[in-house]
Formats: sequence, C-alpha cells, structure tokens
Amino acid sequence: MRNQALYRQWQMLHLINQNRATGISKGELALYFKVSKKTIARDITNLSSCGFPIYEDQDADRENQVFYYFVQSYRLPDYSLNYEDILNLSLASKLWQESGLVSSENIKNLLRKIDSNLDKSILKFYRDVQKALISDSTGIVPSTEVMNQQLSQLLKAILNYKKVSFDYYSVQSQKHSHKEISPLSIKYFNHNFYLAGYYKKIDQVIVFAVNRIDALVVSDSPQDEVAFDSDLYFNSGFGIYTGKVFQVRLQFYPPTSDYIAERIWHPEQKIEKHPDNSIFLEMPANSLSEMKKLVLSYGAQVKVLEPGELVDIIQSEAKSILEVYR
Repeated sequence: MRNQALYRQWQMLHLINQNRATGISKGELALYFKVSKKTIARDITNLSSCGFPIYEDQDADRENQVFYYFVQSYRLPDYSLNYEDILNLSLASKLWQESGLVSSENIKNLLRKIDSNLDKSILKFYRDVQKALISDSTGIVPSTEVMNQQLSQLLKAILNYKKVSFDYYSVQSQKHSHKEISPLSIKYFNHNFYLAGYYKKIDQVIVFAVNRIDALVVSDSPQDEVAFDSDLYFNSGFGIYTGKVFQVRLQFYPPTSDYIAERIWHPEQKIEKHPDNSIFLEMPANSLSEMKKLVLSYGAQVKVLEPGELVDIIQSEAKSILEVYR
C-alpha cells in the first residue's frame, strides 16, 4: 500500500506542475487516481509536510471547487546528466533493447525531455556508446504495441494496488482460460516478461508469461492482501516457474566446465572442481522442466547426478531424440 501512495503522490506533483497556470482540482485528482477526495487531501498534506510548496484555493467562479497550485516562484528540480550518467543509461538501454521495448531512439528522445539544453557532445557520446554495444536478440519474443501497453498497465496496477483480469493461453495445457488476479511483480527472464500474481481461486501465487496474456483489464477493485517477497519467490529455485524446492547436482565436462564455473546460476550454488577439469554444480531448483531444458542445452557435456527423477527424465528424452533421428 505504501508503494501505491508514493507512486500516486509522485504523479500528483507532476500533474500540479503541468497545470500550474490554471491549477488542478481535488475532484479531477480523485477521478484521475480513482480514489476519494479525502485521500487526495491527505496526500496533499503529506506532500506539503515534506516541503513541497503547494497551496489550495476555493474558486467561486468554478463551482467553489478546491484547486491546487505550486507557489509561483517554485519549480520542480531540473535534471542534469554527465558522461557517466549517459554511459549507465546506454548500458541499461542495451540490456532492455533485446526485449523490444526500448530502442536507441527512445532513449535519445528521453534525453531531450530530461534536459533540452544537453550539450551536443553528450548526445554524440551516447550515439558512439550505442554503436560500441550490441544487444542479444536471439530467441526474443517479438514486441508488439499491445504487449507494450499491457506491460505498462500491469506495472500501474501493481503500483496502484489494483486487480487485473485477462484471458490466458497455457502452453502446457494447450488451453485458454480467464483469470482474475492480484498482480504482484514482473520479472524479465530468458528474453520474456513474466507476471507473478495471486490467484485467489486456488489461494496461490502463480506465474504468467506476459506475451500470452490477452484482453487485459485493470479493475477498480483493490488487490487481495497477501504476504509476498518477490526476491524470495523468484530466487528460491532455478528458472522462472516455482514449486517444491529440491537439490540438483550436475557434472560438467571440459571445455563447457570452464564456461559454467565462471557464471552464477543461483545465489546458493556450490561448485566443486576436479583434477580432470570437470566440475560439480550443486544448487536448489523447483522445476524439473526448467532443469531439463538446462541439461539438454549442454548435450553430452553434462551428466545429472541428482535427483534420480531428473536422471530418468533425461534418459527418457535421450531415447526419444534417438528415435527422431532413426
């Protein structure tokens, strides 16, 4: 709830600033944020107590409505960027470019909005950095305008503490269904966005691939109260889908073992090096299907040691692969 109020108050500051000449009414703000006028008055009091010079005026010419203004001499702080800021922004944009949601042109326009007086050398530096960095577009889920809008709606629903409903296609069941959930967090994983949401019907938090969401509607209803820690939820095992946690032990052979050893696959991983240059990787997981994908991606360069159920799955898949090539 605190995040919802902070996000609303941050938006409120900018709405007052955008309407500094005519003011913006308490009713308009209540309608915009879909909250009561009492909530708006409380938010304004909180902002004023933080030092923002907001005053109210009851305008007799406009139906005696209460309007909010900044004092005339006040301006929201200007933004200024240096070369290090641009470099960090460039790196971040490249990481996000693979999602299809951000382009170099988007960032360039953002820079112009942040500071119209940016030195031309700053923009040139940004262009040079973009040329030097290349993002990975292999296996990405193509971005569409609808998906971009849905991501924006989902983020606002999370921040404003609202429920959402949508039609969803499950790859595993190969079926469509309608869901109403309380959206809690979004994770970018393996070139796609995933939404964790509380599904009251089964009293469980489940994960949805955002690209398979259709006909999204943000409700006026508040989210269901649920204890949720996004870091704990997504980092309890390996991959994106969750379930009962189990330990996995894999043996990787050279040269793949060097590649595996230099990376973090899980915060709680343990790597044991052997004289033959193979390594044992041990880590928690919570999805056999996720582990199956990882193991198969390295072919004969990896052997499953534990758990036995995963050994059986890989052996069965290997036999099926042989049948395909007969």
